[in-house]
Amino acid sequence: MFEELACKHNLRMIWPERPGYGLSEECNAQDITALEWAEVVTQLADCLGIRKFGLIGQSVGTVFALAIAHRFINRVWGPIYLISPWVSTQAANTFKWTRKLPAPIVAKTVSLALDVMWIFSKGTKSIEKTGQERNNAAYNKIKIDPSTNKKSDSEGIRSPVRNTMIAFEEDELLASLDDDLADLPTDFPPNRPLRHFVRPKHMSLYLAMNKKRMSEAYNQGQLCDVLVALEKYNDFGFAYSDVKVSVSAVWGDKDGLIPAKAIDILANSVNDIRLKILESESHDLVWKEGVMEWAIRGIAERRQRRI
Repeated sequence: MFEELACKHNLRMIWPERPGYGLSEECNAQDITALEWAEVVTQLADCLGIRKFGLIGQSVGTVFALAIAHRFINRVWGPIYLISPWVSTQAANTFKWTRKLPAPIVAKTVSLALDVMWIFSKGTKSIEKTGQERNNAAYNKIKIDPSTNKKSDSEGIRSPVRNTMIAFEEDELLASLDDDLADLPTDFPPNRPLRHFVRPKHMSLYLAMNKKRMSEAYNQGQLCDVLVALEKYNDFGFAYSDVKVSVSAVWGDKDGLIPAKAIDILANSVNDIRLKILESESHDLVWKEGVMEWAIRGIAERRQRRI
């Protein structure tokens, strides 16, 4: 869905799938590290004939993006764009309960939690389907009265009921907000309205993709990402303060996964950072058109200056 933005700015976007995602092979969580993934990405770039590239990292992807910049500083165009950036739980002193348990128990706990989330999502989808079937039945019963040109049926239904969950999703997707300047320097444009990236013409595709995603049990990639983020088997292998490439980041102050104290650590750890705090925004900033436009345009402009 970001293809239009990439084409607009004459960029080629590549989204490598880490082990356990998509068609990639599964990987034991003990075997994957951020620095090893950096090697994989540069090998991929070599195969594609790409000498230098920009990076966008979202959530835990922050760790992998910064690992690439740390390990292969000469291959990366700065700044690196980070969206809802993850911060080491050890540095930020978050998720403390996970540090008190052995890694295998944490892995089992996370696995169970993902299973439960999937089961509940399946149940919710079944309820939504039942509601949608009732609505479809209502549509089928509706007749047009030639004398009044109004909709009605034998049971007195004047118009079909809009599915509540779908209506909520559509309203959320198209919601917008105003933003203010953060205390730290930022290159994020002021007064830029943020709208969900899924435009009306993409809505059916987005909902179909989301339905497909929720219909499948979690994959190994999710579990590996969680354990990498929690540093249960391996630490990151570097500190954020080791990264010499400049960073631009955005974070929503309603993010339920990454607290403000973690962002304070990020701001004080990275050597060269510009940070934008978006009020009333949560962890899903990657789906906001204004955010992706900012990141993609920034990479394109930096590339043009260096050609």
